[in-house]
Amino acid sequence: MFIKRCWLLCCFIALFLPVSAQEFITLNWQELPSAQTLPVVTRELPLKDDFRSFTYQVEIEFPEYQRLSKSEAAVLEARLDSLRRLSDADIAFGEGLPVSPQITSFIKVSAHRGFLSIHFVPVVYREGSYQRLNSFKLSVKSFPKREGMGEGTTTRSTAISSTKTSLKDCTNSLLSSGRWTKIRVRNTGVFKITNAELKKMGFSRLEKVRVFGYGGYLLSQRFSEHPAADLPEVPLLRLSDGVLFYARGTVSWKPDTKNSYFVRERNFYSDEGYYFLTDRDDIPEMETEVLPSLQGTAANRLTTFNSYALYEKDAYSWANTGRELYEDYDYVAGNAKNYTLHLPGIVSGGTGYLTTIFAARSIGVSTSYAVSVDGVAQGSASLASISSDNQYYTKATSATINTSWRGTNSENAVVTITHTRPSGTSGRLDYIALNYTRELALNTPYLPFRSLASINKETTFVLSGATATTVIWDVTDPANISRIEGRFADGTYTFTIPAGKLREFVAVTPEASGFETVESAGGVANQNLHSLEATDMIIISPDRTDLMTQAERLAQAHREKDGMSVVVIPAPQIYNEFSSGTPDGTAYRRLMKMLYDRFPKAAERPKYLLFFGDCSYDNRMLTSSWKNYRPDNYLLSYQSENSIEETNSYVTDDYFGFLDDEESDNLTAAMLDIGIGRFPVRTAAEAKAAVDKTIAYMENKHAGPWKHTVCYVSDDGDKNLHISQSEILASYTERNYPSLLVNRIYADAFRREASATGETYPDATKRLLQMFDKGMLVVNYTGHGSTSAWAAENLLTTNDITKMSSPRLPLWITATCDFTRFDDIQTSAGEQAFLNAKGGAIALLTTSRVVYASQNSALNQAFLRHIFSRPEGKRLRLGDIMRLSKCDESLANDKNKLNFALIGDPALTLAYPDYQVQIDEFAGVNVAEEGAVYPQAKAGSKITVKGHILTPEGNPAEDFTGTVHPTVLDSKEQVTTLDNRDEGAYTYTERSKTLFSGSDSVRWGRFEFTFPVPLDINYSDEEGLLSLYALSADRTNEAGGYFDHFLVGGTADEISSDTLGPKMTIYLNTPDFQSGEQTNNTPLFVAELEDADGINTVGNGIGHDLSLCIDGSAVLTYNLNDYYTPTAGDYTRGMVHFSVPDLAEGKHTLSFRAWDLLNNSSTKTLDFEVVRGLRPNLFSVICTQSPARESTTFVLSHNRPGSTLAVRMSVYDFSGRELWTHLEQGISEGQTYYVEWDLCSNGGQRLAPGVYLYCASIVSDGSRESTKAQKIIILSQ
Repeated sequence: MFIKRCWLLCCFIALFLPVSAQEFITLNWQELPSAQTLPVVTRELPLKDDFRSFTYQVEIEFPEYQRLSKSEAAVLEARLDSLRRLSDADIAFGEGLPVSPQITSFIKVSAHRGFLSIHFVPVVYREGSYQRLNSFKLSVKSFPKREGMGEGTTTRSTAISSTKTSLKDCTNSLLSSGRWTKIRVRNTGVFKITNAELKKMGFSRLEKVRVFGYGGYLLSQRFSEHPAADLPEVPLLRLSDGVLFYARGTVSWKPDTKNSYFVRERNFYSDEGYYFLTDRDDIPEMETEVLPSLQGTAANRLTTFNSYALYEKDAYSWANTGRELYEDYDYVAGNAKNYTLHLPGIVSGGTGYLTTIFAARSIGVSTSYAVSVDGVAQGSASLASISSDNQYYTKATSATINTSWRGTNSENAVVTITHTRPSGTSGRLDYIALNYTRELALNTPYLPFRSLASINKETTFVLSGATATTVIWDVTDPANISRIEGRFADGTYTFTIPAGKLREFVAVTPEASGFETVESAGGVANQNLHSLEATDMIIISPDRTDLMTQAERLAQAHREKDGMSVVVIPAPQIYNEFSSGTPDGTAYRRLMKMLYDRFPKAAERPKYLLFFGDCSYDNRMLTSSWKNYRPDNYLLSYQSENSIEETNSYVTDDYFGFLDDEESDNLTAAMLDIGIGRFPVRTAAEAKAAVDKTIAYMENKHAGPWKHTVCYVSDDGDKNLHISQSEILASYTERNYPSLLVNRIYADAFRREASATGETYPDATKRLLQMFDKGMLVVNYTGHGSTSAWAAENLLTTNDITKMSSPRLPLWITATCDFTRFDDIQTSAGEQAFLNAKGGAIALLTTSRVVYASQNSALNQAFLRHIFSRPEGKRLRLGDIMRLSKCDESLANDKNKLNFALIGDPALTLAYPDYQVQIDEFAGVNVAEEGAVYPQAKAGSKITVKGHILTPEGNPAEDFTGTVHPTVLDSKEQVTTLDNRDEGAYTYTERSKTLFSGSDSVRWGRFEFTFPVPLDINYSDEEGLLSLYALSADRTNEAGGYFDHFLVGGTADEISSDTLGPKMTIYLNTPDFQSGEQTNNTPLFVAELEDADGINTVGNGIGHDLSLCIDGSAVLTYNLNDYYTPTAGDYTRGMVHFSVPDLAEGKHTLSFRAWDLLNNSSTKTLDFEVVRGLRPNLFSVICTQSPARESTTFVLSHNRPGSTLAVRMSVYDFSGRELWTHLEQGISEGQTYYVEWDLCSNGGQRLAPGVYLYCASIVSDGSRESTKAQKIIILSQ
């Protein structure tokens, strides 16, 4: 979903099987969306521990069908037509539906547990009609595998070769000791390092220098195809003036599926491969295996081989997504371009293959392109047009020309691309690959060669141009390079190999000149990630001290507060040990795989992975947007192959958490094994702010009743799709977690207004921002979105987010498009929410690309099922919530889930209460008694409530002393939306009236409070709700509970006859503020209220709200009911605290009106002048301990409550030397700000006993600085 366009693949029906196998099943057909346009039955059955020893057969028995009605059949036909047009449809329905359901089943693995994933479409065509499956028996049978039987039956698994040391068993890295130097290579070939170069690198024992590594080929996604567990040694040819060795760059060539030609594969993470040099002599010397040639000459005698040439200049991304980049040249400038490819040794008339990929963006009109070689046409391809409806998310269409061609005498082939298109149409080349037949002649210093004609055939290779010193290496396996011993005679080197797989060779003339050269990448410090012990969380960061410092702060917080084992690792160290030093995202995955397999027990295996750094869709930073940035400052991202369609492209961190052997190419079917999060931080300031927020949340610094509030926000339109999806979530929360206060902000429930900038919902936005200011546990948005806003009407914008300044941080769940596109050069709105140092989000379960509404809803519901669940009585951490949600069987094979990411700490626990609040007595009724009558809350009455606190285990918490915060809600009422889009109104029920919100004390686990019932109630005689939150005095324990067995209605027999409104005192920032004085542009409005009958905050009667109006403007009018806090234990008095949004400079007038519970009102006004940059008043600065022996806290008193302050604290000796300086920025909720000091200098040394000066300065909103200084005495320890 996204601004301007909604991409919805609506389904016919979606079905779930809530039963186990071998039972009769009756399908529950529901009108829910699904990934395909057809219904899909999904079931995932848990398997036994030895599941890999069996194959499984799934059958449907005793099916019962029902014919579809004519209207249902017509809808189905339309869906089938739509599906046939989808190029990437998973199931081919070109011939229509089958006569019986076609079952797909395969094994999935998560956390070492196997599941049998079963899928089928329960609609068939039989007996001349479409029919649906209503009931059946699902039969699952298992069969032991035959000895030697591979995993290629139903399980997509391949075991790691027994000849290799597995990652889990390799517990020591070669890099752990000795001197190492890293070198880079830019292509594949034979490289020479001269003695002079070795000396420059610091080596003196040249005869001891050895080379290790396997270069820069893209690592396979299949664990079975991974390289050696540690760095393999590369054989050298030692010369008098240096060494020769074979090295791999970053472009590999693999046979196509028919072994007809070679296909290029580029490492999209790096343009350079890496190796390591060392002079360690304690590593056993490698003996290069010598493979003798077979005797005689084979019938398959080859004097030519398959060679290739490539033109590829990556510089442009069509959609800022995906791994494929295109040429910078745009064919809008001209419809034809020539490319020259060098084809040394080409055999005239030899068979070759030409591959070109070209993409164009043409709206409404198809185009085509043609390719010729040396003026001879080779083929053409049509490029589909992009419809105007799809132009937002389809950035281009591409076409591949793949055709055979015949070589000519020229070694410089001119390839011409011609784009036939309307004027102004963009077109760009991906690459040109020419396979050609080449003479097997060594007329260069070295010659790599292999032949597809040798596969499965005994073959003799006849190499001409050889010398007596020619060496042949078999480089098929970079970890086991061997030497071929053939026969040399008359300038020809001949050798014969047995029939088998494709093998690759390199012929070398050692005495030749012109070998490839390396570049030094510097020394490598000793490291040993292979020796890691069991670790709960891995944090990966760019190798930057500023980021690593903050990552280590977070790690230490988890160690101290959660008892977790956490390791912070700079990314280059991971590349060094797990991808031969070459940046490759799979190296992250190999590290986690090593730990996952080494420690399979649940208590020991890794649970969380945090990427502590930003990333880019352009990992190599070749495009114009990124070319001025350094890749080393960023982490790598996993990108989809599709790079031109927003709806089929993705960036996902999930890839790094698929750790079972079976999980390779099919990411949609894989199951996450660990929780993964990301801090998209680029600067030290961003990193510090993110860690500060996270640690403050862990320490519960801002605990309060806001943690009992959740908010569901929905977009309008699309025939109420979004509001209905939001309502499913809100209703589910109310049913299953009734102690939570559920707020609904559905756009269509507010009046839509038109302005010069478009349509908006100003009241909905204002309400949403007020909710953010008060604080929420969770905010959940469903609807259209973009990288800068929620909804076309800008319900919430980046500008709103950057201005947020509340420390009460919610978890954001955003089921909308693109909101947190964390790999883009521009910082998205979702990232801004997380990076906001003053407020925003503690974390986001959010989207990084265009997503589908139907699957969004399914994942959102999965989030909700897990977010408050307590397996084994413990709250889940955010990473577990994301992992379990994505593994939910309702999302099996769902590609959409890959577009959801966790921005935040995966090891962070959502901070809702562990303890319980239980009510004993309500309005004199002992509600704990079985069968107790429902008491009634009558208008004008006073209700006394008694209760107690229970531990998480359900025992009385007699040591709990603190505060209880009750909130009383009226009965549910029906709400009908305004139908702003003329698509039909939507009706729902909610508790929209708050009858009372206050606080009282808890002593030794028990509490009692009294609240007044206002006259403005619904008088429905239906159930109300009492929600309770309690916080212990030491802020370590929180409790939550509810009571709803009471009725709201009726009128008390005796009601006060008072006719006076509340007494009030109002001011800005500080009590001494006088009307007409100056203030900053975001002052704190405070109202002190008192009335014997209580203050009305219900708002049920027209105009009976606490209302603040500035300058008589409706836009600057605020309902402050939610900002009123009664005095603890006294409902007759209370205060309003409200941070006024940014005001223009100049003179203003505010008016505040309040009502008591008998609907009597009072009003007061205040004049003030806003001055931007107005210097704050720093009234005093003191320290809590002086003399101080261990630590002290500086207390700054000021007149900017609710504002963000930039604070600087410094300590000096009496000679004026600055010994300690501390800078921080934070929100001062009151008129005091606290800074702690451990009595140590900037260098960490404890200050000597004596007298010192300390100085405090504050700045607010860009103002001038206010400063005060005092003395402090420090004693010896």
